[in-house]
Order: sequence, then structure tokens, then C-alpha cells
Amino acid sequence: MKVGDLVIRKKSKDYLTVTLGLGIILSKQLGGSNPVHPCITVYYPEMGRTWDIAESLMEVISESR
Repeated sequence: MKVGDLVIRKKSKDYLTVTLGLGIILSKQLGGSNPVHPCITVYYPEMGRTWDIAESLMEVISESR
């Protein structure tokens, strides 16, 4: 997973999975507090917002060049 990749939230019954759709990774960082884990900042064009989310909850749909 790298900056510029097109991603979607992994399958779940979560409302946000259906609502947010596809997103683009803007940055990667460590986040959380117990334990600290890899996170990404994702921009969702349909919503016009960014979200920080654990990398493990996302899957890559298309890799950037």
C-alpha cells in the first residue's frame, strides 16, 4: 500500500463501507495508542472528505505508478 493507490474498505456490514466508496491514499503514518499501528489518510471524492483509518481495514483496488 502506497500513496496514490486507489483503495476501498474491506468487506464488512459497516455503514461507512457502503457510503464512502473508493478513496485515494494521501499519506501513511503510525496512529492509534494501544498498540500503535500503520494508518493511512484516505480522500473520498464522493464525500469530499478525508479519513484516517488503519491500513489493515483497507484493500488496494488499483496501484499507482
